[in-house]
This record gives sequence, structure tokens and C-alpha cells, in this order.
Amino acid sequence: MTNYQPGQDSDTQPDQSSNVISERDFDARRHEVGKIRDLARDNALSEFATGQPPANGDEAKYEALGRPGFASFSKALSHNDNGLVQELSFNSLLSAIQTGTQDAFESVQLGGGIRKLANPLNAYSFQLIGNDSNGARMAAAPTFSSRNSAVDLVERYWMALCRDVPFDQYASNSVIADACQDLNALGFEQQFGFSCTPQTVFRGPYTGCAIGPHVSQFLLQDFDFGNQPIRQLQRYPQKELDYLTDFDSWFQVNNGNVDPTGSDLLVGERRIITLRDAGQWVHIDFPYQSALWSTIILLGLGTGISNASPYVNGGITTAEPFGSLGGPDVTIQPALASVYALKHAWFQKWCVHRRLRPEVYAQRLELFRRGLLAPSAADPLNNDLFNQLFGEGAEVWRQSQVLDRILAHNQTQNRNNCRSDQEGTWLLPIAFPEGSPTHPAYPGGHSVFIAAAATTAKALFQDGPFPNPVIPIAQGQDLMPYNGEDLTIHGELNKLIANITLFRDAAGMHWRTDGTASGVNTPPDRDGLGIPTGGNLLGEQLAISMLRDIKQTYREELGFFEFQGLNGNTVRI
Repeated sequence: MTNYQPGQDSDTQPDQSSNVISERDFDARRHEVGKIRDLARDNALSEFATGQPPANGDEAKYEALGRPGFASFSKALSHNDNGLVQELSFNSLLSAIQTGTQDAFESVQLGGGIRKLANPLNAYSFQLIGNDSNGARMAAAPTFSSRNSAVDLVERYWMALCRDVPFDQYASNSVIADACQDLNALGFEQQFGFSCTPQTVFRGPYTGCAIGPHVSQFLLQDFDFGNQPIRQLQRYPQKELDYLTDFDSWFQVNNGNVDPTGSDLLVGERRIITLRDAGQWVHIDFPYQSALWSTIILLGLGTGISNASPYVNGGITTAEPFGSLGGPDVTIQPALASVYALKHAWFQKWCVHRRLRPEVYAQRLELFRRGLLAPSAADPLNNDLFNQLFGEGAEVWRQSQVLDRILAHNQTQNRNNCRSDQEGTWLLPIAFPEGSPTHPAYPGGHSVFIAAAATTAKALFQDGPFPNPVIPIAQGQDLMPYNGEDLTIHGELNKLIANITLFRDAAGMHWRTDGTASGVNTPPDRDGLGIPTGGNLLGEQLAISMLRDIKQTYREELGFFEFQGLNGNTVRI
């Protein structure tokens, strides 16, 4: 990484021989501006990978099997009666992605036309801070037929079944115990790097995630937003109400015939105490919201700014920080990183991976349960076609205990809500009426933007014990002091990354591997055999490149930003 110190090339210095202030040399300033912009360009270009991004090969594989789009994103496109994408519609999307123009995307053949694609042109946007999205790389998504994807969906099912269990009751709840037993028996630790216990289940793999309350302090603590006191209460949905548990409503939403967005049934306000509450938080949040909250809370708690700042390390003793390295600066930088992160996520989603959502994988299972793909099979989970399409994952479905539970759960949902399929289905119960968004799954947008934002916050704020931690009480209406194992500031930022990422999983939107890291890129105590990265590490990489560029713009003489990365390594910028 190349560094440039403003003023180092200028031959013009202030006139020290007179008390009269000389006129500024703006030509010299213009020269400095050019140097800094050139340096940002050179750094971004040096890290721009020009090789083709790795992909999992699912599109080519299932096309060769005569089932184009079977394992790919296709929401809002045109589908047949079985909910499988029409080949012409799918190819129109692939053609538009290859061309990458506004006119090309106007030619995509949608299904019902009510739901529209979510901003695919953002995948081609340029950015002027940090590395360009199209030059970033991440691991290929797990294949549709992998054991990893199957175990991942088993966790999605259990999350759905546990949506209404309060976090403080996990240790004594029988459904949580059953979820842990099933996931461990299927090899969850081998896939994702840790075993499931009531303290670790549905949590992230990073330092601090398994300590203390399930929810990060940054989503619990009350704070002042300027002159406005903010109590972290939120509207929460009706208990035991899930969506898309019958085939007809699933098809209508998936084909884009209807758009029930905003029809959630919200019944009160409280703090986040269940996965259903958590899913609602990440349902309608702004990308920069959690980032802004975290930095305002840290300032309010009196947390020290990074020792890289000369206002902190003693380099400046006659002035105080404000627009640079002060409150206005350290609150906006993480928020800015979160917005740029969407460009990185969108390039990977649309132009590289096009991974299907969990709700669609589950529908493929339901097609076999109904006998629509292998009508002569006596056992829907044990026939040649099922083995061919689901590969190593097929054995997971023959071993897991969760499908019978989901069938019964969906039977209750459909009977109570006057839906079709009143004997139940294997569809994934979804927390939102509209189901998943109309953009591909991998990587999760939330996972990228929260990691970028929190990484920036870790660089700008010192680590240390988290002051005055709290836990929710009185059914989420109040708070009391937390007195357990010590929490740290950066640990709670890691937990915030995991929360915002996995809360989307809890609603049925994402795979675990869309967001959290596993395998060789998790901390040393979390050895796993899963994929080496997800959206969190993509966001962290973007934040590092943005901090590199932003650092060059300060007139202050900064030291190094230093913090622990998600995989336990020391990052020094």
C-alpha cells in the first residue's frame, strides 16, 4: 500500500518572516489533490483482480441435466406450474447480465410483473472510495447438491421452528435442545466450525459472539440521538404467524404475481427477545442504521477514539477533533462504508453467483414430497432422480429429524390461516409476507454492509471492556444490568455483525454461508471444513480498502489503525 503525506511535494511554505498571512498557493493545493487522487486510483487498481471470479458451476450442471435454472435465482421471472423457471425467461436474465446495460434489463421477461428485479444495474456501479466492486473476489457459494447446503437448510428450518422461543429460555427449551441434537448429528461442526449448544446455536463464529446475551449491546442500549432520546424498542410481529407455507401462495409470490410487502401483522413494541423480533429488525432497516447506532452509542459511552489519532496519542495538544476524527467524522465513515458495500454485494449476487434462496431449495424438496418430479417413486427421498439432483445433500435429508416437524408446523399454519395444503408441506416457513427479496442470495447484502460498517468502527474506536452492559427483562419492555462473563467493545461489534447477518437467516431469507465465514477463514478455535468466506469477509475487505483511501485525506498525521479481523488476524492500516 502506497502512502502520501499532504504537503510533502510542495515547494511553497508559509512566510515565517512576517506577521502578515500570505495568500494561499492554490496551485500547490491543486497539485496535492491530484497526488492523493492518483494514489487512491493506483491502490485500487493494484488490488483489482482481473481473473474470472470463482463460481460453483450449478448453472452449467443443471442445464446439462435438462433443468436450466433449477439451482439458480429466478424470483419474479416466469415459472411453470411446478414453480420451475421458464427457460426463455431465465435466459433473458442471463443475457441482460452479460450485456449490463439499462436497455438490456428492460428486455428481461418477468413473470407476473408485479414484483420487479431489485436494482441489478447497481452491480455495475463505479465507486470513488476503496476498491472497485468488480475487482473484488470471494469464494464460490456451496453447490446446491453439497452436504453443506443441506445442513445449512436444516438450520433454516430449525430457526423457523424456534422463532418464538425467547433467547433467555434457550437453555431449558426442548425445541432448542432438539435443534442442537439434530444439527450436531448431521455434522454442523464439520461444516461451520463449531458445535451447537443452547449458548452457541444460531450465533456467529467470531470472537465475542458466544459470550453473554444473544443480542449485541448495540441493539439493546438506549442512547441520545442528538437531542432525541432513543429507546431501542421496535414493533414486533404476531407470534406463531409464518408465511408461504402453502404451495399456491409460494407460487404467487415467487412468480411475481403479487407483492404483499408491508402487510406484516405487527402487534406491539418491545426490545429484541426472539428470532421473530430479530427478523423484523432487519426487515425494514436502513443499511447504515445499525452502523450509525453503534458509533453514537460508543461516543455516548465515552469510548476512546483509535490511538492512530494524534488527538489521542498526544501528537496534537492545542486543538480538539471535530470534522476530522471527531464525532461528525467517526459516525459517518461506518455508514458510508455500509452504502458502498451494497455495490460489492450486488456485483457478486448478479454477475457471479446467482444463488437461489433457501425458500426455493425447500420448494424443490416439496416437489419430491408431492411426487411432481419423480411420480413413480415410493420414497420421495430415496430415488435415483433425488440422489442425482441433491447429491451429497440427499443423505442429510434422509438423516435429519426436521422434515416431519416442518410438515406438522406447516399443517398448523395452513389450517389456522385458511390456506391450501392443509395436510402440511416441506416449504420453508418465512417470517415476511413477501418472502425473500428479488435479488440472488449470495452474498447477503446485510452481511456485507454490516461487516464493512463494523470493521470501520473497530478501526476508529479503541477496544476494551464494554461499559455498563444490559439485558432485556419484562418481556422486552425494560433493561437490567448484565453481570455475566465480560463483554468487550470489539467483541460486541463482532456480535453486531453476526446478529444483523443471521437475523436475516432467522427470517428465512439467507443461508448461513451467504454471510458468516467458516473453514480456514474463521478464528483458530473454530476450525471447520466449510467454504472459506461469505459476505462478512467481503465487507471487511471493502472497509479496509476504504480506510486506506480515507486515511490519505486527513491533514492530521495519523498512526496505524490496528484491530483484530474476523478471522483473528491483526489488521494494520
